[in-house]
Amino acid sequence: MSARLRTPKLCSSVFKPVPPRIRPRPWPSTTPPSRGIASKTILADCNPEPFYASSSQRWLWNEPSQLARRYVRFNLDALVQIAEEAAGQNAVCVNVTKLQEGNFNKVFLASMQDGREVVLKIPNPNAGMAHYTTASEVATMQYVREKLNIPVPKVLGYCSRASGSSLGAEYIVMERAPGVELARVWDQFKGREKVAIVKQVAAITCKLARARFQANGALYKREDVAAAESIAIDEHFAIGPTVGRSWFDDRRGEVDVHRGPWDSAESLMKALAHREVACLHKFDKFPQDTQQGIFNGPRGYHPTKEAKLSVLDDFLKVLPYIIPRVWKHTEIETETKISSGILWHNDLHAENIFVDETNPSKITSIIDWQAVPISPLFLTAHHPSLIEYDGPQLEGFTKPVLPSNLDTLNPEAKKAAKQLFLAQSLWLTYEIEVQRNAPQLLRVFRYRETLPGQILGLIGSIFDDGEPYVQSVLAEIAQGRTWKQTIADNAEEAGQQPSVADCPLQYSERELADQQKQLQKWSRDIERKAQVLDEIGAYTGWNGAVPLSDYEEVGGRLEAAKVRFLEREARDENEKKAWEAVWPFQDTPGCS
Repeated sequence: MSARLRTPKLCSSVFKPVPPRIRPRPWPSTTPPSRGIASKTILADCNPEPFYASSSQRWLWNEPSQLARRYVRFNLDALVQIAEEAAGQNAVCVNVTKLQEGNFNKVFLASMQDGREVVLKIPNPNAGMAHYTTASEVATMQYVREKLNIPVPKVLGYCSRASGSSLGAEYIVMERAPGVELARVWDQFKGREKVAIVKQVAAITCKLARARFQANGALYKREDVAAAESIAIDEHFAIGPTVGRSWFDDRRGEVDVHRGPWDSAESLMKALAHREVACLHKFDKFPQDTQQGIFNGPRGYHPTKEAKLSVLDDFLKVLPYIIPRVWKHTEIETETKISSGILWHNDLHAENIFVDETNPSKITSIIDWQAVPISPLFLTAHHPSLIEYDGPQLEGFTKPVLPSNLDTLNPEAKKAAKQLFLAQSLWLTYEIEVQRNAPQLLRVFRYRETLPGQILGLIGSIFDDGEPYVQSVLAEIAQGRTWKQTIADNAEEAGQQPSVADCPLQYSERELADQQKQLQKWSRDIERKAQVLDEIGAYTGWNGAVPLSDYEEVGGRLEAAKVRFLEREARDENEKKAWEAVWPFQDTPGCS
């Protein structure tokens, strides 16, 4: 049979008309017929490169390095054989479809002659640490499916070591998720159908929040991780080194640091800080794509290794006093350690949720459990992406209301008011369900907004960015009254007597004034970048990726935005050259 290959078609563009802001969501999946193959035949008539390479997007800068991080060569004939073996007895594969690519994996749908289907997932080089990322994903899927009764595709087979795989690459083969992506039907739902979905999502996150682990790292099957680098939790599973993306992105995977497991939240937080210190000592430059501002320009903020190291040093001094201990509850548990490790799905959005085709308000499967670490509840739990929205958030359990003058609004304003009302209602629905079933989770959401919560949540990104803001929060918490209140609040939740320890941080008036000056410069540079991104129609953290069909258009937008930026910011020719030199949306030396 002749093998055919078609370029997969994107079902939606990541770029929207300006001014709407683009959210950094994974690429949506599609199932276009990309090629048919005959079972157990040598595929000499097929050009395999589109299977190995990233074929659905391009990058406006550093493209060669981005493509290299997403290139995987493997044995196509072995892929067919693996699919047939996983599908079961007498399976004959008649078609393999390359599904829409995400940032970290290649996914294929293998169809058998009798209608059976399996999904094969091959990680890209940028997915994380070899072996550990795949092994942990398999264990996590098995654990949440069997132990927590969360609907997850069944793993039919896997190989976490490329050297031992006939495919020549790591892989997971699993059942196809039943149903249809929620993203395809969400906009067609009525309010009550969306409420039903949100209640189920809340139930799933509550299950995750209640499943506590006494160590942090990542979950593995015991046979996939050495005893010397793991902590067994039962006869089947163990906690081993973390697979969290923050430990590998932006070259963090290149530093030699301890990656777990950790027996306490405090030891994990120390490791986070030490990891950032190691990156600062190893690398001369800071990652640009993840920086929130356009830094190092005239009159702007200039990040320095010294400032970043100083913030990390101050953090380590106050860590023993601000780390959450034990929170007491009477609703469900006598004691709830929010420092206990939990599994948490990081991308609960509409593309990773599948629903029943005949009853679309029923969730049938949750996909994408790659790089899910076991981390402290206070560090990892957050509201699902599905219910996030732009607009004011209501305090507590306040019910949303429509404007009293709704009938007098123009059609566009009326539509916006109704959309905000629905978004706020879904948010409230989620919080009510969480309060009923896992009240400690709701407390954690509130805790993340406190000064200690902000510090703990941001300290792991100092190598990239954020040191002026974290420094300002540390300075605020070091003030006499604030310090005493912070210690008292922490002790009260733990049912303990407040500590009388003095704050280990002391700042002079001159230091505080300089901190505020740097914070203002940093904030102004963030505004500069935000304006450029708004003009392009992109999001903070954008790495230049665009769908193939949008490459020329978005490139034109970027060039026009640069011209406007230089006209706004450069006061003379020297400043123009200085801003051009630090323009973040261009090839980095050594990467182009």
